[in-house]
Amino acid sequence: MPKLQVTFSKLKKYVDQQGGYDLDQKDNKVTLSFVPAFPEALEKGWADNPAPRVIMHGSLVKGLLTFDLVEVEEEHRLRTKDLETAEFTYRSWLQFIEENY
Repeated sequence: MPKLQVTFSKLKKYVDQQGGYDLDQKDNKVTLSFVPAFPEALEKGWADNPAPRVIMHGSLVKGLLTFDLVEVEEEHRLRTKDLETAEFTYRSWLQFIEENY
């Protein structure tokens, strides 16, 4: 699957089984937030600080969720993560969910 996409029902199943994720749906808009604990998402430089909360926003069309905005909450500030960097960071994790759930 290209970009930051995942089947919504598979993501929901993953979130329900894993815990630690907040998944909110309002009509076709979905927000997923979590503190990353999987190796693919962990960024270097967090040795002295806890991992930041990641907030992913996307749209749901015919059961397929496409994330188009990724924000990172660090030290009580929100910053928008470059989408290309976010794709590099989270695409393999979403692919894992797609293939295993």
